[in-house]
Amino acid sequence: MDIKVYRYFTALARTKNYARAAKELYITPQGLSSSIKRLESSLEVPLFDSKSGSIELTEYGTILYRRVRSILREHDEMQEEIRSLYRRKSGRILLSASTGIFNVIPREAVRNFNKTSKTGAHVDVSRTVVDYDCETSLIERTCDFALLNDPVDHSVLASIPLQKDMMFLWAPADSPLAGKDELDIRDLDGLTISCVTSQEFKTSRKNESILHEHAPHCTLLYEDEMISVVEAALRNRGYALLPRVHALAFQRENHAAIPVRNLDWGFSIAYRADRTLSPQDEEFLDFMKGYQRFYC
Repeated sequence: MDIKVYRYFTALARTKNYARAAKELYITPQGLSSSIKRLESSLEVPLFDSKSGSIELTEYGTILYRRVRSILREHDEMQEEIRSLYRRKSGRILLSASTGIFNVIPREAVRNFNKTSKTGAHVDVSRTVVDYDCETSLIERTCDFALLNDPVDHSVLASIPLQKDMMFLWAPADSPLAGKDELDIRDLDGLTISCVTSQEFKTSRKNESILHEHAPHCTLLYEDEMISVVEAALRNRGYALLPRVHALAFQRENHAAIPVRNLDWGFSIAYRADRTLSPQDEEFLDFMKGYQRFYC
């Protein structure tokens, strides 16, 4: 039996809810349901009873749940022991990063760390992907550390904040807001603003809800990439919502970048909370802490 199916089963047994369990597992409720049905078919017994409207374990499911938790614990301890030994011997660390963060921490800095490491650590950087893909890689142990946009709020993960800053409104120079040193969220009410899609970037989703509460007449236009956000603002002679690094990178004489109070952006370095940190891991985390910047 695939160990992953056991994880699906225990998540559903614990949450008693397909949607919640599927969200934790980063799969669809339909995919979770199919996996549970295949597990029941292979065992030839029902594991869940939902006749009363709630999802409860059957007697068979209760037996499996008790046994499977022990199996998963043993499996995870075995994996971590092997991986810990491998890390100590090889010094190899695989780092994943959410799109855009390497604009703040340059890849060259990681290469220099590899050259100067005193513990023999060597960080390999995987391709940048969106937040949820990075989290999935950490949870499934296909990477060791990840640079993630905040908030990092998954129960399986530990994290160290590296940067926190206000978001910036990128505004045309002739806008009444362009002359201000700082804006309140309410100043954005009624504006049409280009921003990165909230479907893949958690910071955008968090700020979206804040804007809807405090600037309900603000209209957001979603783009997949930061350069597309700026291009859309230029094309529409409108506004864009950007982190500091991009606001400064796209400075123009006919535009101003103004920080917005209580609308923030930040990122952290995250890893599995059950990871036994090696000397190489500790050295790498100390190196990353050198990039801690808290502007607000």
